[in-house]
Amino acid sequence: MADNRFIFLISLLLAFVLWCLVTAFASSEITRTVTNVPVQINLEGTTPGLLGLQTFGDADYTVDVTVTGPKYQLNERTFNANSLTVTANVSYVDSAGDKQLTLTPRVNDNSLDVKIDSYTPSGISVYFDTLRQTEFTIEPEILFPDGVEEVPEGYILDNPIISVSTTTVSGPASEITKIKRVVARVQVDDSLTATTTLAAELLMLEEDGSTPDYCRFDAEDVTVTLPVLKTKTLPVSVSYLNQPVAYLTSPLASTITPSTVRVALPADTADGMTTLNIGMVDFADINNTTNTFTVKTAEIEDVKFLDASLESITVRVNASAMTKTTYSVTPANVTSVNLPEGVTVAYDTAAAVEVTVIGPQSSLDSLTAAGIYAEVDYANIELENGKQQVEAHFYVKTLTDCWCYGKYTLTATVSGVTEQTADTET
Repeated sequence: MADNRFIFLISLLLAFVLWCLVTAFASSEITRTVTNVPVQINLEGTTPGLLGLQTFGDADYTVDVTVTGPKYQLNERTFNANSLTVTANVSYVDSAGDKQLTLTPRVNDNSLDVKIDSYTPSGISVYFDTLRQTEFTIEPEILFPDGVEEVPEGYILDNPIISVSTTTVSGPASEITKIKRVVARVQVDDSLTATTTLAAELLMLEEDGSTPDYCRFDAEDVTVTLPVLKTKTLPVSVSYLNQPVAYLTSPLASTITPSTVRVALPADTADGMTTLNIGMVDFADINNTTNTFTVKTAEIEDVKFLDASLESITVRVNASAMTKTTYSVTPANVTSVNLPEGVTVAYDTAAAVEVTVIGPQSSLDSLTAAGIYAEVDYANIELENGKQQVEAHFYVKTLTDCWCYGKYTLTATVSGVTEQTADTET
């Protein structure tokens, strides 16, 4: 009885194996559609490749291929998109533009008894052209809602500042030539009362405002800063360098033209500003006449002049009531400041310096050469061992209403300069 059960189990197993073999080898053919088979576009050694043409646009073309073959060979686990190759025919591409390419599918494994019935699509449209790279200056484009003022009264919107001034655009040559400008576009929702920085959309625009195809930027994360300035009318003033103490309280007669200006400044600066200081006038440049100094508005920093025609401001200092006398000064009383450690200087006291002093006649009558001193500032002087000429500032130490007019140099003998000293100076 046990032997019969064993024979039954063996018979059942053999029947199952036979069924599997019949299913695998003797079953009828089936038809399957393999989806998303990649299309290969190979330009190496082809006509477009030799002409320098490239493809632009969509690089992920796919095809659905319908095949027929034995069921066991078309198993979904073993026969898939990787089992097929679809090639685009580029033989007839000899110029730039959109080209219709025919497709040729094939089964990679020639040993399979699988045939291709159909494929969709049967062709693809591909854009060919030569690659060009061109640099463009980025222009700001600021958009406000209709009816919304850029800034309220009392403010101005200054020139926008773009975080990147230029960008290189890469793409088909025929499309690059259509680009007229590149803009950094920002959309502002309301009037601005403070400087604002916004993320910008970078756009390349053709003459009609449309955008070219297949082009890309090298710039990313571009921002546009919108400087908002507050307007204000301020009196103009100057400061004086090397001013004798007496003229701090009783200044020389002077005029500034124009005496007031309308300017725009950052709000936090404008609110605390009561006068616009346009720079320094050095008493060493004031002669005993009416002296004229001109300051170009373009050189005055951190302020915007609202009168576009105002190119300069004129300062006139009247010292015509003063007297001028020349003194022969032996440079014995010289102070050296900002001298590097370890460096020593000695001044030539044999040759006198002719120094012009200006002041009231009564003061000059009491002045002698011994009351005239000199100072040499070595902060911006490149030192070398040996003799060299250095600029010196002469001043009247014994009187508070006189000053030395002109520029002077002294002969200094320098020693102790080392390579380390030179490195410290630079």
